[in-house]
Amino acid sequence: MDLFIHYTALPEGMTLEEVVEGLNEVMDDGGVVNDVVTCGEGGRIDMDLEEETHNPKLAQGSVKSYVMRVGFPRDTVIELGGMKINAYY
Repeated sequence: MDLFIHYTALPEGMTLEEVVEGLNEVMDDGGVVNDVVTCGEGGRIDMDLEEETHNPKLAQGSVKSYVMRVGFPRDTVIELGGMKINAYY
């Protein structure tokens, strides 16, 4: 299953490589970043979830927590299974 992070800017002081590394660490063996599409300062991070061994909703929660912790902009959206939710409450 695919999970996407739609963002308008990266967290302040972080490079795209640092963000990808952090997401891969958060996901451990439950998923991996497989593509990054950039457009100006924003873009989309595509992740492939290992849904056979991990609950996609738990992975979504882990990614959402990471997005908030590192300080992505408040308009960041996480998409899972075609359903988009705001990263922040």
